[in-house]
Amino acid sequence: MKVSYMMKNSIKISFIFFVFFTSCNYFKNKKAHKKMQEYFEYEDLYKHQGTENYEVVIIYNENSIIKEKLIEEKQQFLSVIGRDEKQKISARKKVDFLGNTIDKFIIYKTLSDGTLWGSEHYVNWLLNGDTTKHDYIDPLTNEDKKNWGKYSEKFDELYNKASCVYENFTGYYFKVDNKWFKIEEDPLRFKDCPENFTKLYPAKDPKDIRMLPLKESMEDLMKSKTIKVVDYIQQDSEKGIGLNPIKFSSGYYMLELYLPQGDTLKFRRYGAMGVSSEMFVYQIPKALGGSDQVFFIEQEPNSMYPNKSFAGFYAIRPKNYKQLPEYKFQLEKEHQQAVEKRIKILEK
Repeated sequence: MKVSYMMKNSIKISFIFFVFFTSCNYFKNKKAHKKMQEYFEYEDLYKHQGTENYEVVIIYNENSIIKEKLIEEKQQFLSVIGRDEKQKISARKKVDFLGNTIDKFIIYKTLSDGTLWGSEHYVNWLLNGDTTKHDYIDPLTNEDKKNWGKYSEKFDELYNKASCVYENFTGYYFKVDNKWFKIEEDPLRFKDCPENFTKLYPAKDPKDIRMLPLKESMEDLMKSKTIKVVDYIQQDSEKGIGLNPIKFSSGYYMLELYLPQGDTLKFRRYGAMGVSSEMFVYQIPKALGGSDQVFFIEQEPNSMYPNKSFAGFYAIRPKNYKQLPEYKFQLEKEHQQAVEKRIKILEK
């Protein structure tokens, strides 16, 4: 069968475009590779050896996505939940403000007062290290559960006494004098229950909120030039149209963290469309007991680049952190807590 003149031309043009774009990509990749070689000192955090005076501490590895980060204000530690996506294992860790892992435990929902909540029991591990599973107290008699007047009277009494009230589809939970009560029976099943019951009795946080969100410091640190993106080496992109010439771009961000003792931590991060969209830097405020010598870095992986974009939670701290005044204060505090715990045991 004869090929038409137009088709031959079309094939030639397609081939020319193919060669052109292949050549462009080749030279582009060659240029990127050459530029990467200039930054041979810049390592991914999970395999970084640190600097002369600072070390990189791996709290959660490069496969772990962080699900929760909270500050326990009174005892001054972080409660961090991470999930290793390769091993399919989740764990909660207590981490002090210097990056040391104090203890580990299993996953529960964290209430604002520090209670670890489960639908059938609760645990005070965050509050006092106790791993005992405590059952909830049922405040209602069988008669109370059948009679709206008695039910509502008990409910109202508990609600007003409670320092904390948590609402879930499994029931209402009330904390009274450090003990938790549970009313499992749904008030709305009573005919006489007012329709606005849930508005009359909303969930109640304690006055003493112990679990605070860990606030990101990245923007402030970039403004103060404590952390800086020194270069971006594009590895992948997709062209846009019109006023948006680049629809998508990903590559290596070369970063420098300027540390208080004069060191510079040089590291890299593979990301897409902005370094701060998948990497977060934290410093614990000094007012809460933190040190301006210690940084925490969280990374989220980009699923499109599993072999380049890594996760994890890391601490950047001085190698001589035990010389910091915050460490000495922490030792004194731990000693005092141990003495108080011993006294309580002897008093029983």
